[in-house]
Amino acid sequence: MYTLGMAISLRDLVSVASLNLRLRVGGEFESLDEPLSWVHSTELMDPTAYLEGGELILTTGLQFARLSRRDEHGEEEDHYVERLDGVGVRGIGFGTGLEYSHVPQWLVDQCETWKMPLIEVPLETPFIAIVKSVSRGQSDSYNRDIRRLYNAQRSLFRSIQTLDPLSSIVKKLAELIGGWAAFLNPSGKVVESSHAALPLELRGVDDAMSFTALGQAKFLHSKGYDIAIFHVAAAQRQSVGYLVAGRFGRKGSLNHPLVSQTAALLSLAVSRNASASRSLERIRSAMVRRCLEGDVASVREYADDLWDGLPPEPLSAVRITGDQDALEAAQALFEPMHRSLAKNLNAAVSGVVEGDLWAIVSRSNLRDWLDQIQRDSRLVIGVSSGFVWTDAPRARHEAYQAAAEAIASGESVVQYGQRGGAATLEALIEPSMLRAFGDLRLAPIANMSFNVSIGPHSSRGDTEKLAVATPAESVAAAKEGEDTPRVLPAIEVLRAWLRAGCKYEEAAEGLGLHRHTVRKYVTRICAALDADPANPEHVAELWYACRGSRLGR
Repeated sequence: MYTLGMAISLRDLVSVASLNLRLRVGGEFESLDEPLSWVHSTELMDPTAYLEGGELILTTGLQFARLSRRDEHGEEEDHYVERLDGVGVRGIGFGTGLEYSHVPQWLVDQCETWKMPLIEVPLETPFIAIVKSVSRGQSDSYNRDIRRLYNAQRSLFRSIQTLDPLSSIVKKLAELIGGWAAFLNPSGKVVESSHAALPLELRGVDDAMSFTALGQAKFLHSKGYDIAIFHVAAAQRQSVGYLVAGRFGRKGSLNHPLVSQTAALLSLAVSRNASASRSLERIRSAMVRRCLEGDVASVREYADDLWDGLPPEPLSAVRITGDQDALEAAQALFEPMHRSLAKNLNAAVSGVVEGDLWAIVSRSNLRDWLDQIQRDSRLVIGVSSGFVWTDAPRARHEAYQAAAEAIASGESVVQYGQRGGAATLEALIEPSMLRAFGDLRLAPIANMSFNVSIGPHSSRGDTEKLAVATPAESVAAAKEGEDTPRVLPAIEVLRAWLRAGCKYEEAAEGLGLHRHTVRKYVTRICAALDADPANPEHVAELWYACRGSRLGR
């Protein structure tokens, strides 16, 4: 984890001229730039029990002095550097001039094998001087980090005073940490990000967003990025989302304290912003309702504050309905401060009324608004014809009806007065309800049929058998020499008569019957259905019943 005051490295130490240090083994190139946690002087053969990692080990080789020949080493020395490397030691400083006049070659060989930096410390350089240099370096680094953190905090605090604090804070954080940042809502959807395309797919860290308590934080390293995830909670102990920040580098290179403070700022900004936005939405909803009712006079003096003014006449009313997330995105299009449309567009009155987003726009810009809203396929739009403010109630009714037609027909946009597939009564009725109506209305004639050789009859006895006879039974009857009479279901007769515009002669031609026969059949059918064939309301009802019913199909 990122810690203040850990900036001094072996390269910094070797560069101090007064120490006269000589680098014998450089190790990995980047290892010289790793920060030192501390300096530890020890003459133990195995000091690992007293180390935490990141230290520079100083030794005069006293533990090796028992060897008769200084360039020889025993079995214990074979794993000396390996043990130190295993606990994360940054390097070894070997003091010459006491037990050894030079650094033993076996120690140099082991450091080269394990890529462990090795520094030769001359006798005139006391170990305490190295300790003090590292201590001063850490202190100076700590002070620099404190100043840097203070300045970063000031930048973040200034960001919260902008018109769009959420966006400003997220982008400022990314700039300060030298990486990227994003704010996600409680469902994990990106609400604001520092870059148009993040270098890391956030779906890959979904598992890390399973927090058991509000305000928790998690840290991980993925695809070369050091990442921190903070669960942002409002003052009312409500989850408002997640702050995810990362930078390319080793684990712990990210400035975690700064990300933590940003999460706290976001909690304040989002809570304040959300409360203000809810109040503004309620006011807009009340005002747009007044506009749609024709009471624009009482709204005019507040229009500049709510919507940046009123759109010029002639106008169009737009009803937008659909998925809640899509409605929120569409609502943002009408925000005066966040419009994604051209700056020269006229103002638009907007607000949520009874779960739908309503907008009143100038006819001159209607096409531009519709092009923007239609980009989200989850939305359905109804548009009124042109109107002026005093005629707003009519426009509201038209937009409502147009949206209802769009929902029924599957169209994304329907403009009132433009006839099409949606401008029919059937399109406004749910299909299953129309089928149920048709089946129930025509149920009395479901089993009624007519033998054209005999005349009208009910479905009893032999005639019922003939009416429902299958093709196989008809073939069998023909083989036995029986006549198979022509049987017409009553529903087919009714449909033919209705399609002919209730004209018996035309219906008879279509059925291949005499017009008087068709009249008798229709009279019998209407009696069974309790309908008057001369009553246009009854005829219309039977027409839609036939259109929806599955009988005879």
